[in-house]
Amino acid sequence: MTPVVLVSDFDFYPQDSVAKLKSKFNVIRSSAKNAGELSDELRDSNAEAFFCGLGIYIGEDLLKKVTSLRYLVSPATGINHLDLSYLNSQKISVIKLGDIKNQIQNVFATAELAWGLIIACARRMNLAVESVKEGDFDRTQFLGRELSGRTLGVVGFGRLGQQVAKYGSVFGMNVVVFETDSAKHAVIAPFRKIDSLVELLNISDVVSVHIPFNDENQNCINAAMISEVKRGAIFVNTSRGELVDELALSSSLRSGQLFGIGVDVLSNESGDEFEARNSPLVSAMRDGFNVIVTPHIGGWAHDAVEMTRTSIVDEFLKRYET
Repeated sequence: MTPVVLVSDFDFYPQDSVAKLKSKFNVIRSSAKNAGELSDELRDSNAEAFFCGLGIYIGEDLLKKVTSLRYLVSPATGINHLDLSYLNSQKISVIKLGDIKNQIQNVFATAELAWGLIIACARRMNLAVESVKEGDFDRTQFLGRELSGRTLGVVGFGRLGQQVAKYGSVFGMNVVVFETDSAKHAVIAPFRKIDSLVELLNISDVVSVHIPFNDENQNCINAAMISEVKRGAIFVNTSRGELVDELALSSSLRSGQLFGIGVDVLSNESGDEFEARNSPLVSAMRDGFNVIVTPHIGGWAHDAVEMTRTSIVDEFLKRYET
């Protein structure tokens, strides 16, 4: 009997990669919109492998009635939509984008979005566009900030943090970096290494977060840390919403401490009960503050999607065959 592979976001996989899968598996599209629907699909199809998306949290509640699953494949570097402990306990092999760093070394879509959010916040672009949509053409209420000569603080110096630092340098910014992994310290030069996150927050006119989420760093940029952010700064997060206290962040903007906020991620966005409208950052955006929230589109660019999904399919086939 031909083994079954269930694929979320099927239409965004390259045809060549789909053909490779179909040569060995019965490939089924997933149309699930929530955990209950996905659990039914996995159980009814007897899928051995599931290529997941980001919108549904995959853990014990979803999988407790699923007995056939052997592989969970995630074309994303983040893991906050996966209960790795439970998956490991069930001997379900997890294949994720972060496992194949060499193949994605030149994928910079998320870094480009982060830079776009920085520029958009600096120039109050979102508010200006909405004003023009309403028929106004008055620039006086949208006085922005220049980036040249200001300090960019990069939190995390992996593939994306390094690229954002390069963008900042090209724009004439003074770039400082906070990185806890000593193995990466050697590549921080010519940028300035900062020894504490508090110091970086104190001196940066723009803060851009590029650290992976895990159990140890949940809410690592908490209310106390946010109170240390330089007055008038711009704060950008394209990593994971769970890293930041969103209520404290929005409050700092409403109070005038921050100049702007740009995020591509929200806390608990993979949860079944998630509603974007309930986020304090979305609320601040709707109230007319200088906030831009995008729906986790960082890596959602054509070339990046094609490359990452090609790579993750190839990795799955390699591991399945062995």
